[in-house]
Amino acid sequence: MDQKINRNLPVLLTLLAFTWTYLPSFSQANYLEESWKKQSEPLEIRILNFEFQESSNQLLHSFSPWQQTNFSTSGEIWSKAHDFSKIDTLLSNQRIYLSKTVLSQQDLLQQNYGKEQLEPLTKSQFHDQVFLSARYLPHRTLSYFKEHHPPIERLEEKYAVYSLQINKTTVKLFIDKETFLLSKIQTLSHDELFGDVETAYTYSAYLQIEDFYLAQHIEIKKINGKLLDQVDISQAKFTDSRPQLLKRPADYQLAEEDPISASVSTSSFNEHIHLVELGHTDDRALVVEFSDFLLVAEAPLTSENGELIIAEAKKIAPDKPIKYFVFGHYHPHYLGGVRPFVQEGARILVSEHNQEYLSYIVHAKRTVQPDRLSLHTRPLQMELIQDSLRISDGEYSMEIYLIGEKSKHTIDYLVYYFPKEKLLFEDDLVWIPFNGESKNVSARQTGLYQAIQDLGIEVQTIIQSWPVSDYGVKTIIPFEELEYSIKHIKQ
Repeated sequence: MDQKINRNLPVLLTLLAFTWTYLPSFSQANYLEESWKKQSEPLEIRILNFEFQESSNQLLHSFSPWQQTNFSTSGEIWSKAHDFSKIDTLLSNQRIYLSKTVLSQQDLLQQNYGKEQLEPLTKSQFHDQVFLSARYLPHRTLSYFKEHHPPIERLEEKYAVYSLQINKTTVKLFIDKETFLLSKIQTLSHDELFGDVETAYTYSAYLQIEDFYLAQHIEIKKINGKLLDQVDISQAKFTDSRPQLLKRPADYQLAEEDPISASVSTSSFNEHIHLVELGHTDDRALVVEFSDFLLVAEAPLTSENGELIIAEAKKIAPDKPIKYFVFGHYHPHYLGGVRPFVQEGARILVSEHNQEYLSYIVHAKRTVQPDRLSLHTRPLQMELIQDSLRISDGEYSMEIYLIGEKSKHTIDYLVYYFPKEKLLFEDDLVWIPFNGESKNVSARQTGLYQAIQDLGIEVQTIIQSWPVSDYGVKTIIPFEELEYSIKHIKQ
């Protein structure tokens, strides 16, 4: 008898190993299915209607880095399995603005706040709605995962985790193993400024409506937890009808995602001052040539644009290294392309107001869309500007001034002055039209004029970095025109 057991022992162990390996997959396959049954399947045949209150925070062109602008909206949503209609209102400056969205299996129609026409949207934006609409209701995300039936990525103590690539974004579902309810959706995507960006949608306060489960509270952590949005849902019920919020025009179609065609040209103001214009971003970068090194100012939006400017700088002076890079203020049109300059070994000039922000951008992970700095790392070298900094080779010099809040634009604002030419280079403060006289003067113009007076510098010409052509304003401006606007035009 013992000999028989011994003979069968290898077979039993093999069977046990097979069961241990494959049995979990049989039981685990139910998590996604069961979650879909509770949070998506009921909408195959019924329309869900609810009201919501939303608090959203965004990083706009604010006064200081990481300063958030809050928007509070309220609205109503109607949704079936593949259809989603939303109407909401935004109160701003005591005015109410209306927005409408209609999403179907084929189309995405959107009318933004205060607009009368539909927004031009791309196919990529449409595909992203699979997970972006989970801001209010995750049923489309669950249905997409069920249709593509991914295997379980991993089992955690509390969650079964599934993962799929949707468009250009990695999307993960975290399903509670006990309740089969979706606890969290996590996305990882590329941001031109911040690199790898993780967004987490967390669902709580579930309400059962017949056989359907609805999360009444959603928290959305954006930009790796830097921002927090919240959505609260109420008055949820099934209904038999929904309004037609937007009508699809006969000629309407989603556009393809066209690649941006770079347009770069360089001109010289004189032997020391060179201007690199990027037509595709409507920006002007500054290259200052000294006897044995270069200084570059401004790099708009992306690492790719930074590389284009570096290539132009090397054409201007092939044997001179880029010793300094400086950005007039922290907004993306001036700082967005900084990373290639770090990789070049340039010293980055900063103020105390933006050095932490710069460090975040430079050290951000870029695994989704690597750039040269992420592939060939190099330490960040910073030099702090207190009130001013003089750059010189002993013969030629320029001065950098921190005018900060005097700009009426950002707290970290820098301007560049060239004493020999009596020239001032700044980013975006002067708005004098090409044709006709200014009807009023902006606070930015007044701020720049007052800063020049306070510095006691003699300026004859102002060169502006942005915009170059899109807004119909002058970007090489005689100082007398700025002075005239301050003294003779209504402020």
